[in-house]
Amino acid sequence: MIFDTHMHTELSFDSSEQITKILEEAAVKNLGVITTEHKDLNYLEVGGFPIDFDVDEYFRLYEKYRSDTYLMGIELGLDRRYTDKIREIQEKYDFDIVIGSLHTMDGINLSSRKYFKSQNEKDFYRTYLRYAEEMVRDSSFIDALAHFDYPTRYSGFSELRYEAYEKELSALFKTMVREDVTLEINLKRPLIGEVYHSFRSIYKGYYENGGRYVTLASDAHVAEDIGRNFDEAIKLADDIGLEICYYKNRKRVLCDR
Repeated sequence: MIFDTHMHTELSFDSSEQITKILEEAAVKNLGVITTEHKDLNYLEVGGFPIDFDVDEYFRLYEKYRSDTYLMGIELGLDRRYTDKIREIQEKYDFDIVIGSLHTMDGINLSSRKYFKSQNEKDFYRTYLRYAEEMVRDSSFIDALAHFDYPTRYSGFSELRYEAYEKELSALFKTMVREDVTLEINLKRPLIGEVYHSFRSIYKGYYENGGRYVTLASDAHVAEDIGRNFDEAIKLADDIGLEICYYKNRKRVLCDR
């Protein structure tokens, strides 16, 4: 079974979806699913509202649904100022997967279009990719790194290509391989046009640097988006030679197709 390893419900600040609807949609689509609610401890720098949730409540409400096809994870915002605190969170609870995300960089909101207006594209991407490598190195307890293209969605900059930032991306990917951190294929955007060419370039570069495993992630915030764009992602992974996996009890499991 293929697993969708990244999605949100009403426990995340930006979703109002119910877990029961998630599970119903997953059954219809014959997908395994993992909920990964947002927890960014640096939320005050990201719009001034809480990107946070009560993890105890999460387990109290959702653990009764846990099964071979429904697993429980978390999406932790990586930030050098909070590494020790998020390490404690992922150690304390019985998560199946811990995703690391870069929603900020040194306190800067990476979804701020205003911020990007003052940035040089190449300088920003080099800084961002070096920061991503540092965060993976310092937070090597994560299982997967989410949406490498997160700032591209908001910046108006060109889509990333491995060839354009080979030095920085190679360093990131080699660190991920060394620390056994999986690269997520985030499918919030469809794999068409420049997005497809970017992803093909990036994941081929990941493979060339020793990366062998990817997770598939709809990043759904409503049930109907579960599994979106998965057919294209599966074909891309197969063409490159990447293995699709998910995590259960913090252990990598290859998807049986």
